[in-house]
Amino acid sequence: MERPRPSSPRLSSPQCSFGGDRSTRRSFLTRASAIATASALFAQVASADDSAQSETPVSIKVDRHRLMRCRMELEVKGNVKVPSDPVQSKKTKTALPVNSTASLDYEERLLSPEGTVEESEVVAAERFYHTASNLSVLNKTSVEHQLRESMRHVIVRREMLPEVVYSPEGYFRHDELSLLKIPVSSVAIDRLLPAQAVIKGDRYELDLESLRSVLNLSTLESGKVEAVVSAIDDGNVRFQIEGDVEGSVDGVSTRMRLLGKMTYDRSVKACTWLAMALHETREISRAEPGFDILAKVRLLRQPLEQPVRLPAEAHVVDFENPPPENRLFVELKSDHCQAAVMMDRRWRMISDDPGQCVMRMVEHDNSIAQCNLRKLTDLPAGKHLTLEAFEADVKRTLGNQLVQLVEADQGLSALGLRILRVVADGETQGVPVRWIMMHFSDDTGKRVHSTFTMAGQKVEDFAGCDAQFGDSLQFLSSGKGESESADPTAQASAEKQTSPIVAEPNDASLELSAPEAEIATKPPQSASDLK
Repeated sequence: MERPRPSSPRLSSPQCSFGGDRSTRRSFLTRASAIATASALFAQVASADDSAQSETPVSIKVDRHRLMRCRMELEVKGNVKVPSDPVQSKKTKTALPVNSTASLDYEERLLSPEGTVEESEVVAAERFYHTASNLSVLNKTSVEHQLRESMRHVIVRREMLPEVVYSPEGYFRHDELSLLKIPVSSVAIDRLLPAQAVIKGDRYELDLESLRSVLNLSTLESGKVEAVVSAIDDGNVRFQIEGDVEGSVDGVSTRMRLLGKMTYDRSVKACTWLAMALHETREISRAEPGFDILAKVRLLRQPLEQPVRLPAEAHVVDFENPPPENRLFVELKSDHCQAAVMMDRRWRMISDDPGQCVMRMVEHDNSIAQCNLRKLTDLPAGKHLTLEAFEADVKRTLGNQLVQLVEADQGLSALGLRILRVVADGETQGVPVRWIMMHFSDDTGKRVHSTFTMAGQKVEDFAGCDAQFGDSLQFLSSGKGESESADPTAQASAEKQTSPIVAEPNDASLELSAPEAEIATKPPQSASDLK
């Protein structure tokens, strides 16, 4: 009598054997064959779907989101090239190791002239920085910078590059401006995307003008950078970027090697993530040291429905005129001379030593003038140097170099300091030179002396900067960490208007997550090394 066939093969027991039951064995083999066939068919269908998806062109349409939240992390390692004498020469004497990290978190609102078409280049933006900090170690010396709370609302103008950043309410220090000089512009990164539909494996060359805008360069003379479509899925199109460029920043030549990855979000219709490694070699300039560094940038962007800390109403920008000059002053402070001034951004602090501090006026890497500031011995309270004595001191100092005294005057500055001023013309090794010497004192006996020196043909370019210097100079208290910056136009500051804000949103969605949050710790050799 035939034994009934079981409803399913008994696989749970390791002792189970089908050797004695042919019908059961046939049933098992039949079912196994059916499962294998179905799996193979499923794999073929899935493979066909993937192949079809990768071969179906995907349109790269960019929606210009007027309000974005951006988070950027920057790591820099390399060497700073220091001149042998920063006052006299640009020749490199030594290279100092530098290791720096920076973190920026900001809202960004795009601004455009009225009537501008959607496809035109963005020429301005308004930002509020929730976080802007930097920690640098230069030759074993640690320095930390952080954007002051009062300076977190900024305007960015991009009609000319590098972009100009200023505050509608206050005045930056040079270290704050350096902190906000980011190597990749979040305003422009959508320009890295292709204009046409793409499939996986497509390769295209980035045009130099788009790269100049993204990298925030004054000029971009040559180079070739290519992007390749590395992956496409339902949510994203991913790209890899690689190439080299040569250009300049404010007249200083620079060379860059780029390796990067970026993600185009198909639902947002914008580039929402960028990781880029830039090996940059920049020459020494008249105002700043050069460097040979590897910078790793990570940028995350997401649209916002409404502002968080930005004013509810967009800042009104006068696009018919360049950035307002009265917003482009910068504070220069000498700890050793215990004094601070507000000057235009062409002025840089070159050195601040116990003997004297040196400031230089530089435009497009051309030196216009130099100011030497030194602290003098205090006089008894209520005593002041006379103008006649100061003129005599100027004559003794210049000696045979002096040709003539052009003018001499005295008065009170906008901040109440007594100023003696002498203008002299002369020659040094046959070259016409103008000197402007100024003596500052207060009723307590504090004194400093400044000497402006410029070639005769640079007097017009100098354009009376000594007047701005005189009206804005103030003495700092001994050990005082920060000056109370006065309005550089020497006018009473207007009351600040309180801008309406909305509640802080949940930031969890903006966290940088692996693998997109990390770049390989070793210097990348190819775009695939950017984890």
